[in-house]
Amino acid sequence: MTMQQRTEPSPAAVLIAVAVLALVLTVAFGPLGFVIGLALFALMFAGTKNKTAEQLAPARTRSRLRRLSTAGRISILGEAHHQDAIAEVVRLSADGDGDGDDSAVLATAVLVPESAGRHDRPSVRVDLLRADRTAVTAGYLRSEQAGDYLPLLLDLAERGEVGSCPARIIGGGQRRTVHLHLGSPRLLLLDHEALGTAPTMPAEYQVAVVGEEAHQHVLHRVVDGRTPVHVIAELRDCRIARGSHTGEHTLEVLLEGECIGQLTYAMGLQYCDVAQEWRARTGRALCEAVITNEGTRGLQANLLLPR
Repeated sequence: MTMQQRTEPSPAAVLIAVAVLALVLTVAFGPLGFVIGLALFALMFAGTKNKTAEQLAPARTRSRLRRLSTAGRISILGEAHHQDAIAEVVRLSADGDGDGDDSAVLATAVLVPESAGRHDRPSVRVDLLRADRTAVTAGYLRSEQAGDYLPLLLDLAERGEVGSCPARIIGGGQRRTVHLHLGSPRLLLLDHEALGTAPTMPAEYQVAVVGEEAHQHVLHRVVDGRTPVHVIAELRDCRIARGSHTGEHTLEVLLEGECIGQLTYAMGLQYCDVAQEWRARTGRALCEAVITNEGTRGLQANLLLPR
């Protein structure tokens, strides 16, 4: 939808018209007309000044945040020009101590597409959210990356959405840098949004799911004919039902509340404690996953979990 703007007379034209009216009143009614004209002139000048200030002030955009894939790490450019704004985010963060030390501080970044940026190239501005959900600029994506991410971000903007991802602020003083936890453009958009905005585990290492052959109907419903698909899965404790490790603990994988498989015994040993700690922190053990079509093997799921 294109925003329509109403054409209004310029402030200069309004002031000239009022001045002429004041002059006419002075000629017609003498000193009284002059006083009336002067008062009218002052009121119109004040109103025009306030209106001009309102027109110059940028409107606050209330776009819905759309969580993007975190399966990647990229740095940004231009932080040197925004050190005060970044320091403010650090100071107000629950992870920051405000003393400018070198510990990493977590924040939420939003990616704002700019179709005509510096040097007439498309650009993507990186803003950091304050606690009150307003944003400050921290820098820009590199130009070669901006061209890859821009089409999807523009599509989101058309729907009133803005892409968001976790950010890590590193360093102290006036030398802070910002790194984004952001997936590749090919699988950037998470297709499964039913689990809300709860945080997911860091997507750093690919882990295979086993037993999907018994749950193909669930996988087909989720992907709806599209592969590969990037989704959010939930991990839940379970016991192995058959095989040499029958009765041992592992983790089952849920999509839309239904099981699609589980981790092997070895992977269950590695990630059971991680899932339990994440569940205690956030309420649910959520992670990113990619579903692919492996031909005769059917649909397969791979989880993206911490190293």
